[in-house]
Amino acid sequence: MNPGTVELRRGWPGWLFRAAVGVVGLAAAGVLYAEGVTITPLVLYVGLTAVAAAIPASAAAALLVAYPPVALVVLGGEPVRPGVLVLVALVHLLHVLCAYAALVPTRSRIHPSALRPAALRYVAVQAGVLALAGVVLLLPGGRTDAAVEVIGLACAAGLVLGAVVLMRRRS
Repeated sequence: MNPGTVELRRGWPGWLFRAAVGVVGLAAAGVLYAEGVTITPLVLYVGLTAVAAAIPASAAAALLVAYPPVALVVLGGEPVRPGVLVLVALVHLLHVLCAYAALVPTRSRIHPSALRPAALRYVAVQAGVLALAGVVLLLPGGRTDAAVEVIGLACAAGLVLGAVVLMRRRS
């Protein structure tokens, strides 16, 4: 070893991210099946999972993330239920795994400590989602006044606009 060089310990292989995309995608397919999605759409989703695991920088990864929410909307049902909350966590994890799988070459190695910031962000986002779901469960059911819906829509649009402005400032 040359003076001034740092020797890194062995890390995880890069192909592990692609394998994890496949495993988490199959877990999401299992939840979709439990929620009542029929076999034909599930076969399509499993095929998308295979393509996204093989080519994570493709449009298949975006479809893999978009498919479960659309399937749940088509099925209908209560918006906050255990299957939906599990799918929120799995789809978010698929998004993160596809991003890493697209960036990390399959023959490389990555040290687990390099993933700590992403893991902490994932946990923070999921904690926020669960807290919001808890608030939604506490709200009374029934029809909401039109004025409240318009104000809520304006607030949501303002949040999106604020996020876009903040992201542009960083560039």
